[in-house]
Amino acid sequence: MANSSQKKIAHENGKMLLSLRKGFIWVNAFYILYRIVYHWSTFSFKLAVAYLLTAGLSVLLYSQIHKIGQPRYNSKGELNDAGMDLTQEGLVQYAFDIIYVTWFVHVTSAFWGKMWWFYLAIPLYAAWKGYELAVKPMLGRTGGMPGLANSGAAAGSGEPVKSKRREKMEKRAEKGPQVRYR
Repeated sequence: MANSSQKKIAHENGKMLLSLRKGFIWVNAFYILYRIVYHWSTFSFKLAVAYLLTAGLSVLLYSQIHKIGQPRYNSKGELNDAGMDLTQEGLVQYAFDIIYVTWFVHVTSAFWGKMWWFYLAIPLYAAWKGYELAVKPMLGRTGGMPGLANSGAAAGSGEPVKSKRREKMEKRAEKGPQVRYR
C-alpha cells in the first residue's frame, strides 16, 4: 500500500507521460503533413535521414522515461511502486531536454531547413557540462562540483580552510589547561 506522496508522484508521472505522448503526436504529425506532404518538392533524402534519426532518438528516450516513470500496480489495483520521480534533477531531465530540443528542431526545420544546425546545442552543452564537472576541478580551479571549492586549501594561500569552531578550539588549546574554581 503506497502513501500519499507515492500516489502524488504516480499522478504527476502519469500527467508528464501523457503530455509527452501528445507532444509526439502533434509535432510528428505537423512535420509529416507540413514538411513532407505539403513541401514534398524540397524534401530530400538527407532531411529524411535526419528526421528519422532524431525522431528515433526521441522515441528511444521516451521509452526509457516511460519505463522508469510508469507506476506499477498489484492484482488488486493498489499502487505498489510509483516509479522514479520524473521531476527530479539528473539524467531524466537531460532526456526531457533532448526531446524538447528535438521537437523544436522538427517544428522550426519544417519552415527553414538550416534549423537542423541547432541540434548541435546538445553535444556542445554535454561537452561544457563535462568540462565543468570533470576537467575543471582536476585543474585545481575553484568551481565545478559543489563542495570542492572549500575543501583542501584556501584560494591561492596554500593553507587549509578552517572552520570557526576549529579556530576557537585551537586558541583554547594555546592558552593551556584552565583551572576552574567554584
